[in-house]
Amino acid sequence: MPRALKRNRAKWFYVLIIALFAVLGLMLWVGDRLMPEKKESTMATQVTPSPVQSGNGPSVVSGTIEQLPEIDFSKLEKANELTRMMDRRKQELGIGKSLDMIVGSDEAFKVGRTIVYMKDILKKSLLTKNRVVGETIEASGAVVPESTSEYGIHVVRKGDNIWNIHFGILQDYYKARGVPISNKADEPRNGGLSSGIGKLLKFSETIVTIYNILDEDVAKDINLLEPLSKIVVYNMTEVFSLLQEIDYDNVDRIRFDGEAIWIPAQQPDKKAMN
Repeated sequence: MPRALKRNRAKWFYVLIIALFAVLGLMLWVGDRLMPEKKESTMATQVTPSPVQSGNGPSVVSGTIEQLPEIDFSKLEKANELTRMMDRRKQELGIGKSLDMIVGSDEAFKVGRTIVYMKDILKKSLLTKNRVVGETIEASGAVVPESTSEYGIHVVRKGDNIWNIHFGILQDYYKARGVPISNKADEPRNGGLSSGIGKLLKFSETIVTIYNILDEDVAKDINLLEPLSKIVVYNMTEVFSLLQEIDYDNVDRIRFDGEAIWIPAQQPDKKAMN
């Protein structure tokens, strides 16, 4: 009899454990069904700070939060909020279809299923150029990154080459400023000498960054472009500071030795002098 009692007790103990697990699982299942689904945010936020004076004390910084659309390359073909935002950014810079996206150094964008963070590109590209990513540490201990810059992104397609991508941006820039550039302006002059535009395009290869979004690293060979896996990144501040120094009438006087470029000084406007 004692053995029979022990067996029955052990049997009921296991039954009780199984019942408890079943009840717990049912509760978790019901809880998941009742809880509202969490939607992943596809919107970026941009805070616009504005100082507010508080009595006689120091001003307090407040701001409005602007919801920005997710920067997704696949959505740029359709008319939507993202397309309008990109068109607005390009228009402000005087750039057309040669670039797919204009993004800030603090933003991220999506190509295919990969999310690319500009901060990662900048850190890796600066390290390959023996430069250091700078940040300021205030007395309070707060870390303040460098000011936000704008970058132009061209997603590589089938048949692309780095020369034509550069040339397209150059044509865009001058077209917006009323200076049309011939499609043959980059071809060598008589005697095989490089044209001024050709020298400018060669120099552009030294300041551009090719980023492999699959390997998450800077590509070493800028001439090996793979569709939808590599992007061409331009620092728009560098590009414009270079182009603004050039007087197109004297573009053929540009000299380039493979590393450094010499740009002739802009001539004063004769009409303005008179």
